[in-house]
This record gives sequence, C-alpha cells and structure tokens, in this order.
Amino acid sequence: MSFPFQHKHNCYCAFCRSPRRIYRKKNISFANILASALASVVFMFAIWQQYDPRVFIVFVVCAAFAEVFVKIRWRLSVVCRQCGFDPVLYLKHPEVAAEKVKAQLDLRKVDTKYMLAKPLNLPAISAKKAEALSTKGKGKLLSRTL
Repeated sequence: MSFPFQHKHNCYCAFCRSPRRIYRKKNISFANILASALASVVFMFAIWQQYDPRVFIVFVVCAAFAEVFVKIRWRLSVVCRQCGFDPVLYLKHPEVAAEKVKAQLDLRKVDTKYMLAKPLNLPAISAKKAEALSTKGKGKLLSRTL
C-alpha cells in the first residue's frame, strides 16, 4: 500500500535485483514552492524590514535551490549502491552505463569489505544466447566475463 506522503519507494535494482529505496519526487511540488515563498518573505523582512520588490528575486533563487536539491537527491538515490547500475544513464548511453557497472564490479572483486558480503544476483545468460549475441559483433557480454 502506497501512502500519498511517502517520500521513498521500495524497489529492486534492474541489474542485480538487490532491494533498495529511492526517492519518488523528481521535481519540486506545490509545498516546496510555498516553502520558498515563505523563506523569501522571512528573508525580506529580516533584511529590509518592509515590503521590497527584490523579494521576487529571492523567491526565484529559493525555488531554484529547492529544485536543484530535489533533483540531485533523486538522481543520487536512483544509482544502485551494490552494482553501480544507473538507469538514467542507461537510457541515454548504455555503453557508458555498462562500463560503470563493470568498474564497480571490478572494484567489488578487489575490495576486502565485500569479501563476506552477500553475493549479487547478476543476470544469467545461457551459453547459447551468449554465443548468438557475441557473433553479432556487439562485443563481449559483461555477465560472461565475471
């Protein structure tokens, strides 16, 4: 059951299937706009002690900071901490996303803190499918090289 004020969402990584929590909100909401307006009014009265039209500039700056904060928070929560898979990067540049995952998995092999950690549930590809994919000239498969 999903509550309307729940900020995080339980999901699984699309690559390693490890459970994780991501933020739902990608952009600012009406509540963030109201908070920015309130902050700008408080700032206006703290600095100028009366109404000043510069409050609109302060409001725009506050709203921009809120938008940037919410975007960065969402963007950082989307990347899997276990395997390094980034679904946003994968949609734009699958090769770069595959390299990031490969680098994270190579680091995981060498780093001692992962020696006793639960192994990742990486996708399995049958030998027949791997052979068919590798003959098409797409390069080597990441799951076969691990």
